[in-house]
Amino acid sequence: MTESLAASVRGLRLSAFDAHLIRLESLTVRELVALSKARKMGLTEVFDLLSDTDYLVSDWHASWKAAYDLVQRVCLEHGLEGLPPICSAAADVAACQGLARLFGSDVSIDIHLTLSEPWRYVMERNGGR
Repeated sequence: MTESLAASVRGLRLSAFDAHLIRLESLTVRELVALSKARKMGLTEVFDLLSDTDYLVSDWHASWKAAYDLVQRVCLEHGLEGLPPICSAAADVAACQGLARLFGSDVSIDIHLTLSEPWRYVMERNGGR
């Protein structure tokens, strides 16, 4: 049986999200600090942004938390636990980018850009992979 186009696209998005989580594990201190400075949205703003879409909180919150918690762990591994604003802001940016990859074109382009632009700006500016 052939997968539907929607199912195959979903699979690509899940794969892109998983690749994002793998990338998060290798963030450097410089990238974490740069991400924290690029923070535009946190969880509250994401709730507000997605409230007008068809997505339920249960559709995305676990993914947000997975990316957020992973970056918090990486911050601790780099000895940044004494700088919680940097850790939480960097985690917010990484979690937003994770959602952008997960949603893909299922959200409007303005939502997609709002979620992913801070990450893209920092990674391109710093020559990130």
